[in-house]
Amino acid sequence: MKRRGEISGRISRVFVKARAALVHVIYQRTIPLLTVMFCVGVAVMLWHLSHLSSTLVESGALQGTSLYSQSLTELRIFYNSEVVERVKGHGINVTHDYATKEGAIPIPATFTIEYGKHVSQKGAGMQVRVYSQYPFPFRKDGGPRDAFERDALLQLQKQPDKAFSRFEDFQGRPSLRYGAAIRMGPGCVACHNTHPQSPKTDWKVGDVRGVQEIIQPLDNVAALTRAGLQNTLVLLATMGILGLSGLGLVIGRMRRTAAELAQRVTERTVAEGRLAALREINVAITSTLDLATVLQMLTEKIDVVLPNIAVEVWLWNSKNGRAERAACHNLDEATWKGRRLSNIPPLINEAITKKSPVFALNVQTDSRTMDAEFYRRQGLISYLGIPLVIKDEVLGVLVFLTREERRFSEEEIEFLTALAAQAAVAIHNSQSYEEEAELAANLTRSNRELEQFAYVASHDLQEPLRMITGYTQLLAKRYKNKLDQDAEVYIGYAVDGAKRMHTLINDLLAYSRVGTKGKEFKPTDCEAVFRSTLVSLRDAIKDTSATVTHGPLPTAIADAIQLGQLFHNLIANGIKYCNNGTPEVHVSCRSEGSDWLFSIKDNGIGIDPQYAERIFVIFQRLHTREEYSGTGTGLAVCKKIVERHGGKIWVESELGKGATFYFTIPEVSGTLRSKDKYYAEVSQSSNHKQVGNRS
Repeated sequence: MKRRGEISGRISRVFVKARAALVHVIYQRTIPLLTVMFCVGVAVMLWHLSHLSSTLVESGALQGTSLYSQSLTELRIFYNSEVVERVKGHGINVTHDYATKEGAIPIPATFTIEYGKHVSQKGAGMQVRVYSQYPFPFRKDGGPRDAFERDALLQLQKQPDKAFSRFEDFQGRPSLRYGAAIRMGPGCVACHNTHPQSPKTDWKVGDVRGVQEIIQPLDNVAALTRAGLQNTLVLLATMGILGLSGLGLVIGRMRRTAAELAQRVTERTVAEGRLAALREINVAITSTLDLATVLQMLTEKIDVVLPNIAVEVWLWNSKNGRAERAACHNLDEATWKGRRLSNIPPLINEAITKKSPVFALNVQTDSRTMDAEFYRRQGLISYLGIPLVIKDEVLGVLVFLTREERRFSEEEIEFLTALAAQAAVAIHNSQSYEEEAELAANLTRSNRELEQFAYVASHDLQEPLRMITGYTQLLAKRYKNKLDQDAEVYIGYAVDGAKRMHTLINDLLAYSRVGTKGKEFKPTDCEAVFRSTLVSLRDAIKDTSATVTHGPLPTAIADAIQLGQLFHNLIANGIKYCNNGTPEVHVSCRSEGSDWLFSIKDNGIGIDPQYAERIFVIFQRLHTREEYSGTGTGLAVCKKIVERHGGKIWVESELGKGATFYFTIPEVSGTLRSKDKYYAEVSQSSNHKQVGNRS
């Protein structure tokens, strides 16, 4: 193993040295190396272009010759069917030696041969040959003359539907030789088998009679291609020379700018130092949301980066529309804050108004200075005020003061502007936090007062309401059938209104009794709570023939009474808002991280998703029909109970497709009971008459 490690180390060192040498050569011999690479690239490109042009020439020639061959074949077939077959019955002689006979026309094969000769004389050397293994005696050159023709006859006998072609020199010229099979048709078979000079008399339809060959010279196309390659070479050489010349100029320019790059590196080092300082300041001022602490840490960190510079922080007070002194460093704070100013200092106002840095070379003599004597006593001379801007809103001004006359460079102003931007973010976050904390405290106090009012008002309303209910019911009973019909209707209205008022007061009491989060809860058997809930709902279940089922339910950290109220409200909603059918409600639970996730699914009328959040707000009702009467507090109570337990509640639903309510309750150690145990308990419980055995 040690030996292997030494070998590996040597190889690694050799590789590093070789890489360093290669890099050195590249940097020192850039132009020669690029020239060699360019020449190699041009050679490879020329070879590729030559190969590509040859391929294109051959492909184009093959395609054109194939089309020409098909045209000849179709012409022969057309001639045979539309000319020869028509004139036979009119006494016209169809023969191979038609030229020596008056009024005769050629047979199809002779017509093809003669037509090919005619085309060859008019074209650029293209030839058409028709030959066979069994030529008629009068065809002096009707048999194969060379290796290609013999190969063509042999190959086309095996595969008559596939053309046979080859690129080769023919009569000293590069050519494409393309052969296609001539097959026997029904009319040809009888003629050939009965002809007295036919060398073969057992032809069948579809047999290969011979070959129709087209010879296409390619020397003209090749010459054009070579001329194109020469032009391409000249173009590439010109472009290469221009490119290498331009590259030489670029490399020369790069060498001349080496000194400039070195200077920039130095400037970048300074900038990185400033960025590091900005990061440190940012980390410091964003580590807290207390505004006083943020300002103190900001001024102290600035003193580290810019020693001997006095710092002032002015913040804009939106309530009184004035800029106020918030913090300072390297100044007598009591004297600075103790000065009485009749208005906003002009330099501060200018920075706020223009939202840009404001500079004064000597603040003691500048006409914009409001209290020059203060600056003389403090020994402050040059002034730079940078606005604290976030989202185009000015939060204040960060002021830098020197004790000697100094002009701030553009880089310094840019750095201090970035510093002010970071400070603006930290100050904004601190101010927002304080405002939100105050708002949260006011909201908590308002909620507490609202709950207390609802509880007291509900109790105070109970007694007079009971009196109204009792007297109206007594009046309705005692004077039944003794008053006119309108009076009985009015008394009925009073009784119904009293009952509704009683329901509303009870709902308000339920809402106010929930309390707030923070009470310590105990482990609660959710299944036992569920059974008790079914008992309280038995009348509603019986009246609607509802089916309420549940799966295994766990032990959770919860208030048993409020959990029962939660089950009651959600199951009662599923029964009440049925979809003109038999209500079905299913309760299930599963572990979800450190919580139990409960779901209560019904087959009711559903909820429009756009109201999925609104339904949990107190007194919000989506349905006003009589059969869906209610006060709009049930789901608000559910939300309050769940949030008091540290969970959350939501609904998933579509109109007409039922709804599924989900809520989470903190989990305790243990798992859901097994299904076997659950089914056994269900079958033994007399309180589950309305509960099915679905999980």
